[in-house]
Amino acid sequence: MAVVIPVLVFLLMGGFDATVLITNKVTAGYAVRQGARLAAELGGTQTNPAASTQNYDQQVVRNVLAVTRGLTAAGVMEIDIYAPSKADGSYTAGDPVDQYLISGTTLSPGKQTFPVSNRNQTPPDETSIGIRVVWRYSPPAGVFPQNMQLTDYAVMKAAPVLR
Repeated sequence: MAVVIPVLVFLLMGGFDATVLITNKVTAGYAVRQGARLAAELGGTQTNPAASTQNYDQQVVRNVLAVTRGLTAAGVMEIDIYAPSKADGSYTAGDPVDQYLISGTTLSPGKQTFPVSNRNQTPPDETSIGIRVVWRYSPPAGVFPQNMQLTDYAVMKAAPVLR
């Protein structure tokens, strides 16, 4: 019993950490899909010429942050709105991006190179718009490595202009 109980407790705590991590991963995945869907619906200046990039981006960022409130043992560090250059949609350095950095409750813009005017909605050349969330997981039971940094992303095409 002296050998088995500590091992069982360690496995139980590890299982708890893994369950919380998986739950947070699902929540982050849902957040980026919701953000990408909204960004695609908002599109570019073709449907709303008076709209500003900051206005569109703030709507997307607020939407993503609303969903990520469901993260139980994690915090969002960065939200990126980008145009992927790779076929798999992942973000690479050099892609046009509007970056928003989060520190506690403070949201501050970072690199801003993806204006609304570059979000083309005319078929067949609609712009792919990606949302990437960088988040930090802090395992509650402490079995997993502390402060794991994870990334989730989703990509959708800008909604086409209907004529």
